Amino acid sequence: MDEDDEAEPEAASTAPATSGGEVENNRKRQIDRQQQAPLLNGSPAKRPRLSNGYENGVDAATTPMELDGQNHSDHHAYPSPKEGEQALTPIPRTDGPEQGTQVEKVEELAAETTFIPLGSGLDDAPTSSPTTALARINGESAPVLLHCQWHPRDPTILAAAGTDALARIWNISRGATTDPASDGHVNGVAPNFHILVEDDTQPRATVTAMAWNGDGTAIAVATDNGSKARIDLWNTDGAHLQGFEVAEPPVIKIRWNPDNATILGIAPDNGEMLITIYQPGTSNTMTYTLQQHDLDSEPLDVAWISESEFLVCGGNLLMALRCANREITEIKRFETREGDSLTQVQFDWRSSLVATCGEKGFVDIWDSAGKRREIGAHCDAVTALAWQPLQQPPQGDERLLASGGEDGAIFIWNALAPAGKAKCSMTMGPPIVALAFTPDGAFIAGATSERILIWKVGDHSIPRASWSRAPHPGWLSPRPNPETDEEDEHCLGWDATGHKLAYGVNSRLAIINFR
Repeated sequence: MDEDDEAEPEAASTAPATSGGEVENNRKRQIDRQQQAPLLNGSPAKRPRLSNGYENGVDAATTPMELDGQNHSDHHAYPSPKEGEQALTPIPRTDGPEQGTQVEKVEELAAETTFIPLGSGLDDAPTSSPTTALARINGESAPVLLHCQWHPRDPTILAAAGTDALARIWNISRGATTDPASDGHVNGVAPNFHILVEDDTQPRATVTAMAWNGDGTAIAVATDNGSKARIDLWNTDGAHLQGFEVAEPPVIKIRWNPDNATILGIAPDNGEMLITIYQPGTSNTMTYTLQQHDLDSEPLDVAWISESEFLVCGGNLLMALRCANREITEIKRFETREGDSLTQVQFDWRSSLVATCGEKGFVDIWDSAGKRREIGAHCDAVTALAWQPLQQPPQGDERLLASGGEDGAIFIWNALAPAGKAKCSMTMGPPIVALAFTPDGAFIAGATSERILIWKVGDHSIPRASWSRAPHPGWLSPRPNPETDEEDEHCLGWDATGHKLAYGVNSRLAIINFR
């Protein structure tokens, strides 16, 4: 792996002196940022929702094109130029600020893609007609995908949920690829699935949160029915295990504790935020009210740090709480950076370190004593944060943490290093919407709204594989008003073996075979 010699140094509590190399690096990033389109709604963590491209009718939209899974007689991933035409020069990507990526050596995974139908009944049937595809997307049976999670142990089980009462568990056969007869619109044979909503659920209900427990014996699904909400527990066969009523929707977060004995849920409550601990198998609950917190402007994130303690962050808030003796009590509030707004918190079970990030581009590493180390990671909001999974305890003085940002950069940091210099960096251009390590920590996938690149951890000079979205109306916004400020939700995750990658946005869910 080539180390990035121009990664930004660790930021101090006060304004640090800036070296010439740092100035040059910042200047280049500012130029890159100026070339990007400005955000429409001011939210740095998500992308504006896309137009569906059919404002002038179906005929005015894109014609059927080469889609993932089609067979080409020349065996190329993309069509070759016609005789007499000049082939287009691939646009180089960079590994860090300086180095060009050798795109011709990157494996293209488009032909190794399966698409999972999200509709119901006859809408799951294959189609090659853009008109039919558009009708399904704009119709009542076209849910918007909001959540997608593989079973933590079984690589054939995938759960996904979203709008229009979408909540299912699919059985995905290993190595499945798109049926060419389906013309790439949907998989030729829809995989078997179980529905994870009660029979009395409203058709327009939205699944607002979803989480497997650690051993995969149960999955928690939070449903917003408009005036009420509930959390239901299901097993992998689609059998309902238990339900909990929630006073006010929506439930914005669900987290199982490490021993799978309790579930943490966060939901609004009369203008405040209510943290509730549920105990499966009983009707017992514990609650804690978080006062004067604006959920719309400062979304909350939460992470367990032991069987009974957890962290809550959002805006200028970072606090530790404990649930014991049938009550939730505050342990400590941490001093956060003035003027920043925290958006994510990730706990590392290997090192007991906590990582947080926010809208100002900083990544903070917190030790068990609450001491904070500040890293000036990105020149815009941090959109993704992930610890590298390890099969064994870390060796030596290295613990890797990945961050992705609105600036289109991905950095890998050694959280144990005294300096804030990145171990390596990769640049994708558009804002990063998601990051995901394989369960063995050997590879990392970075996603933008249009493509995915996969690198081997330890060798970032060139991506190992690439995947790009082929034109299809299912990728685009199904909302009737494309000017709305509602945003795309992106899902990215590896199966338990690290062989398949699930990528979803809007009304499209792709399963990409990697290795």
